[in-house]
Amino acid sequence: MSSLRPDFAAHASLEAIRAQYERAQAQADLWSDRARDLFLLLCQRETQTRTKETSPCPTSRP
Repeated sequence: MSSLRPDFAAHASLEAIRAQYERAQAQADLWSDRARDLFLLLCQRETQTRTKETSPCPTSRP
């Protein structure tokens, strides 16, 4: 709980804690989605780069 403000942790109501938790969870979900999308894009680009490096012609098929 080191990332919580001490005054919030000591005095926040149940509703305030729940609201902050739900907001933080929603943000975590968004970042998780973004990380997954970036990972898939990275994999796609790495595959494209490897294909270009090993193929003498972009239209050639192995």
